[in-house]
Amino acid sequence: MKAVVFDGAIPRYLATRAIGAVSKKSLMGRGQCMDLKDVPPPVLPGERWVRIATRLAGICGSDVSLVTLSMSPSTSPFSSFPFVVGHENVGTVMEIGSHVTRVAVGDRVVANPLLSCRVRGIDPPCVHCAAGAPQRCEHFTDGALSPGMILGTTKGLGGSWSEQYVAHEEQLLAIDASLSDKRAVLIEPLACNVAPVLAHPLPDGSRVLVIGAGSMGLLTVAALKAFANVDITVLARHRFQAEHAENLGANRIVMTRDGDYFSELSRITGSRLLKPILGPRINVGGFDASFVCVGNDVAVSDGLRFTRSGGTVVMLGNVARLGKVDWTPLWLKELTVHGSLCYHGHGAGAQSDFAAAARMVAGPMGDRLETLVTHVVPLANARDAVMIALGRSRERAVKVVLKTQ
Repeated sequence: MKAVVFDGAIPRYLATRAIGAVSKKSLMGRGQCMDLKDVPPPVLPGERWVRIATRLAGICGSDVSLVTLSMSPSTSPFSSFPFVVGHENVGTVMEIGSHVTRVAVGDRVVANPLLSCRVRGIDPPCVHCAAGAPQRCEHFTDGALSPGMILGTTKGLGGSWSEQYVAHEEQLLAIDASLSDKRAVLIEPLACNVAPVLAHPLPDGSRVLVIGAGSMGLLTVAALKAFANVDITVLARHRFQAEHAENLGANRIVMTRDGDYFSELSRITGSRLLKPILGPRINVGGFDASFVCVGNDVAVSDGLRFTRSGGTVVMLGNVARLGKVDWTPLWLKELTVHGSLCYHGHGAGAQSDFAAAARMVAGPMGDRLETLVTHVVPLANARDAVMIALGRSRERAVKVVLKTQ
């Protein structure tokens, strides 16, 4: 089968780093860490496992970081090489194990990619899985499966950037026939944004700042509109992103490239800007909560700077290294900072963030969410799809997906 494979062997890693410094267009291909190849289909690991024919596969920001090798090596123990890339998915069941009861051949499904205790057959489960927080599982490197936190980072299971992948039946959420593939492929990434919104409930009328208007920021806006009664300000870089944010219900958008956005954010909250001896202005007052949806120093600094004393900063942008952040506001304003990895709740059960995301894409907001899928590219042209994701401002790209059928 055709599949995009990532091999993190040191010689390939060093070669890709060298060539990527010269040309991003050369980051994928023969001799690089990531390449489109012919590989054998994955085998079913057990009697409760299911083989799925991929229909659409999304390109996540973490996948782009994988291509560019900008992910922290700290995550490498939670992967096993080589692996087939891709965790955002929707597909059709093509084969089931002998003990599978939850789905049948021909069903259209989305897989929750987490490979926690239940999926790995570890009993008793770790304390986090037992408490309904499998994203904090302590056994991502244990059990009968190769090390890996999710599908798309784990040797032997396949990933959605391929013609087939396998999943445990407890990972699967059946999709109603009326739901388009474009909506269904948004369930996994949307669940990542539903999770922190539900985990950190905000009082009615709270003023919230969403930093970044890529797919992560826009889906955070959607989750806030669905599950909180708050006033939403979005800090965006590009006009096309602002248009999507408005369409999803943001109360206002502030453009980082339009003059003095510090003063505009201060005006919105009625806060004060003070000038220190050196460096950027200090903000007194601000937003009740900030969701940082970009993984860089400026975004994190803005979140700390513009959240009011005693407020909450939630970090969703998969930031790896921060070299220029002044952490003074953290203690000076007694902020609470939360990291957010992905979805909560076991598998794709009725109480999971996955199920909540599925209800959203099937509901009144579904049409607006579907517009976030801006590019559909054949799997055979996976390299082109990655280049579109890398050049999102030029291409006006939000969510780029691969199509295999």
